Order: sequence, then structure tokens, then C-alpha cells
Amino acid sequence: MFKILTMPNTEKFLSLVKQSCGDVLLHLPDGTQCSLKRDHTARQMFRTMQPGRDGISISFSNPGDTPTFLRYLMEAVLR
Repeated sequence: MFKILTMPNTEKFLSLVKQSCGDVLLHLPDGTQCSLKRDHTARQMFRTMQPGRDGISISFSNPGDTPTFLRYLMEAVLR
């Protein structure tokens, strides 16, 4: 599971979600999970979320997707 503390470009992130091989799961504070890849409502909710000090938790069903998201987040921090 990853904690995202800043989200510089939500639409770019969701574009990566769409291109991912597996599912990208959003972990909600109540312990439930929803698919950012398959669930339109989850994507809409994600667009309105502010990471804050607790961050936004996500996980990947396909570990092969992890490097793409790590690269995006690292590049976003450097800009």
C-alpha cells in the first residue's frame, strides 16, 4: 500500500490508472476499498480528495504497475 501525500496532477494520475495492467484500489478511511480503474464514482470521489497529513492510500493488484506510479510521483515532486 502507498500513501500519497501530495497530488500535483489528478488527471495525469488517473490517466496512469486507466493505462495500468491491473487494478488500482483506493483505500477509504472506513477500511473499504474501491477500484479507481473500474468505478466511475470512485474516480469522481478521488478528484475531490485532498491528501492532507494522513495522505491517500492506494494499492495495486498487479505489482508490475508499481514502477510507473512511483516514477510519476517522484517526477512530480521534482517539478
